[in-house]
Parts: sequence; structure tokens; C-alpha cells
Amino acid sequence: MKTTLLKFAPRLVGLGLALCLAGCVSAPPEVPFDHTTATNIHRIAVLVPAMPEHPTVRLASDIGQSFGLIGALIDAGIETNHNDKLWAMMQEKGYVPTDAFSKDLVTALTEHGYEATLVPAGRENDGTLKTYPPGAYDAYLDVTGIGIAYGYMAAGVGTSNPYRPFVYIRCRLIRAGDGAVLMQDAILYNPVNGLAAKALTVSPDPAYSFPGFDDLEADHGKTVQGVDAALHQSAEMIGSLLK
Repeated sequence: MKTTLLKFAPRLVGLGLALCLAGCVSAPPEVPFDHTTATNIHRIAVLVPAMPEHPTVRLASDIGQSFGLIGALIDAGIETNHNDKLWAMMQEKGYVPTDAFSKDLVTALTEHGYEATLVPAGRENDGTLKTYPPGAYDAYLDVTGIGIAYGYMAAGVGTSNPYRPFVYIRCRLIRAGDGAVLMQDAILYNPVNGLAAKALTVSPDPAYSFPGFDDLEADHGKTVQGVDAALHQSAEMIGSLLK
């Protein structure tokens, strides 16, 4: 039994994060953007987001919660399998989520009149910045934090609980001169079961709704497009925070 637990330890960690996202996500304190105090912000460095390379596919209410450790292990194995399959679909279509989301962030800020540039950033393992990259920038847009996730989520099992794209991200705008936080918020695309009540929520596009995981697998192109649409709308929401 000890060997089995060690074997599944990474999956249990992932399951713990999934359960946290499903029931106890806490958003950072909101800091609304205020033009009267955030003056002379024109050039923004969009730091490459600290987001997982791989997507996740999860149930907001896991079957295994009713069956103790064995059920949890089974659920973790199913989730890992589904995650791998969604990632394979993205690779098949040549879709790189971080690249697509980064481009969308730059576009969103540009549309609101900012001079936005994508800039790589050195980060710690938890996604926090080591240092802000040098450059002639007025502010840095940082999208990062523990709990960032994207992919597909269902509220439960059965056709009445379809899989829809979801995104949970945290963002903040940091003034280059003194490091002051000019804006801070959380975005939740597809709020399931009242998740992250303090986050700004975005309703999912009804075009990307799948009764079960088999339906996700049946149309790789549409499935990947659903994730892209969710990230795109989330980026647009961040842009709107800096109006």
C-alpha cells in the first residue's frame, strides 16, 4: 500500500489543487485601476504569463470524494488521463496556450490605447517574479499566481453538467518607478458552483459545450478552439480593467 501511495503522490497533489480550485479559491484583494492616481502610464511591458504549459480537465465535484482514498486515486488517474488527451489535441493542432494568451493580452492593451510589448521575465517556481526586466516602461502587467489554470470543467457528472472551457487567472499592474500596485484582480471564465466569489466572472461561450469527455474527444478542432476563446475573452477582460 505504501508503494502505491508513493506512486500516486503526484496525482494526489494535483487532486488537492483541483479540489482547492473547485471549492476554496480565494481571490487577491481587488485594487481598481484609477486614472487620477495612475498618471503617465502609456508604455506597458506585458510579462510572459506564468501559466501551466498543460491544460486541465476536471469535475468541480469529484466522484471520488465519496469513496475515500481509493476513490481519490481513481479520480486522479482519470483526470491525468483527460489532461494528457487534451494536451495531445493542442499539440496536434499546433496550439500553444501561453503564446496565444500573451498575444491576446498585447492586443487587448493596444486596443485601449497603450503601447504594449511582450517581455520575458525570470520567475521563481511559484510564478513570482525574481526581478522586473529593465526597459523604458511605465508599468508591468503581471499575470501569475498559484491557482492559475485553464482547460475544461464540468459541475458534475451527467449530460446536465456539460464540460465547458474554464480559465482562472490573476493579474496586476505594477508601476515601474516605485513598484506600486496600480491594479489587481482575478478573472474567472466559467464560474462553476460559485467559485471565487470575489473574482470578475465571464460566462462561457455556449458554442463550446460538451455533454461528456467523449464529445470533447470527438472534435479536436472545436475543443481547442473553446480553450482559445476562453483565454481570448479573459485577456479582453484584463484590457477592460485598464480603461
